[in-house]
Amino acid sequence: MPVKLIGTVILLIIVTIFCGLNLGESSRCDINLLFYTFKNIPVFFTVLLSFFFGMLVMFPFTIGNAKRKAALKEIEDKAREEKREAKEEAKAEALAKRKAAQAEREEKKQAAQAEKERKEAEKRALKNAKEAENGVKIVNPANEVPVIK
Repeated sequence: MPVKLIGTVILLIIVTIFCGLNLGESSRCDINLLFYTFKNIPVFFTVLLSFFFGMLVMFPFTIGNAKRKAALKEIEDKAREEKREAKEEAKAEALAKRKAAQAEREEKKQAAQAEKERKEAEKRALKNAKEAENGVKIVNPANEVPVIK
């Protein structure tokens, strides 16, 4: 940005000098600086000096603006990075919750399967006990081998 600004300033100075030199003797003025008065100064020269001093006053603000923009961009990048990290943390947390829920469902499923097997073993034991009372063959629930008494 300052390169474009400096180029524009130089171009305007050249145009102002060219126009001022072509004005002739009719465009002259007096400049009073409280203690001293400059007589017969060409108008283009006063315009050129006014423009030049204005440019000198504003130039630091132009450079400062670039630094401010760079600082703002750095802050925005940092905020964007923090937002991305928070999003990744949220994804990781959601994944952990899903895995925990899946593990809990699997645990409940295994517990239900174990309960079902226990009930079946109790039924077999009860059936074997009834058959033993009646003098019929006894089935060992551990290995399902019939034993006759």
